[in-house]
Amino acid sequence: MTSPTPPSPSAPELPSTRALVRSTLAALALAGALLLTVVLPAEYGIDPTGVGRLLGLTQMGEIKVRLAREAAEDAAADEAAMDAAEAEAAKASDAAASAADTSAVDSTSAADTTATS
Repeated sequence: MTSPTPPSPSAPELPSTRALVRSTLAALALAGALLLTVVLPAEYGIDPTGVGRLLGLTQMGEIKVRLAREAAEDAAADEAAMDAAEAEAAKASDAAASAADTSAVDSTSAADTTATS
């Protein structure tokens, strides 16, 4: 059993090419205006028109940018601390392995000395 397909709209019901182009251009203009007046001030603290300052969006964006910068600095500091801790652990591990090798050589030398006596 197949479902019935809806009838195609007739030509008078469809928008003309000119109307589609006009609607598309209007949508692009509105998107650009919103980008300049709302998105850039709120997200990045960039206010080319001054409207973001009036709406309080520029301050919000500046705070957001500052917090992102501080988080990046904290992450870099944490990464450096982890690298230093890993280097210290590797150094301690190498020292322990070297000490174990030295004690193994000493015990082998003592066993050889006892066996030859």
